[in-house]
Amino acid sequence: MLARINFLLGLGLLIQITFYFAGVYLLILPLSAIAPAWVKPAAGIAILAAVGVTVQLLSMAMSNLRGIALYGKGERAGALAFASQAALIFGHIAMIFAAGGLLIRGEPITDVRMLIIAALYFAGAALAFHEWRQRKLART
Repeated sequence: MLARINFLLGLGLLIQITFYFAGVYLLILPLSAIAPAWVKPAAGIAILAAVGVTVQLLSMAMSNLRGIALYGKGERAGALAFASQAALIFGHIAMIFAAGGLLIRGEPITDVRMLIIAALYFAGAALAFHEWRQRKLART
């Protein structure tokens, strides 16, 4: 069960990081050049939309991807599952480190740090999905 929660948290944070980069580079930068007064309202609306879409995507992941990081009786986690969980945990550690730097020392979170965190979450989610597909195909 902990593996499932870890997967869903990592997937949710990956989706949020993706929306962050999309909002910054596809919405805020062009809008600040065209209509700077609209940046704050557009950013607020984008944040609300991103959270809503993330909730919907996680809801779909909980139903359609039900077998990811869940094992039935007699099934055991393999090397791919452990690698997936390790990548997700390292992503959480990197996120906590970045947030700690922001909250305690006032250091901004750079795009490079966010991309490293996103890469860890992506690797963890991709490995979990691949491992689930292998188990699913082996059953049929």
